[in-house]
Amino acid sequence: MKKTKATKKSVAPVKEATGNETLRGRTSRVTTVVEARIDVGQGNAVFIRGGGGGLSWDQGQPLSCVDSGRWLWSSAGVDSGVPFKLLLNDERWMAGPDRVIQPGERLEIAPTF
Repeated sequence: MKKTKATKKSVAPVKEATGNETLRGRTSRVTTVVEARIDVGQGNAVFIRGGGGGLSWDQGQPLSCVDSGRWLWSSAGVDSGVPFKLLLNDERWMAGPDRVIQPGERLEIAPTF
């Protein structure tokens, strides 16, 4: 039986993922989050409308109520800056200009209606 000499292979270090890597030419999806810090009272809800990332200016999407003063919207479909506004009960627009969120960003706001 003939013995073979073991060879050492060099291994490239593993690179930590940042969420913006490409896979076969496609950008990996990252989660984009809007967090509204507001107590809107029992029976009320916060909605979001916008231009892009699955949002529409014509009909709002409800944010998820985390607790009495925290509401969340998230999407993995944001691939460029998305202008948006929050609404109380999908009827009353938040005060001020449109906000813009970037892919992978987590934006915390305290809206006034």
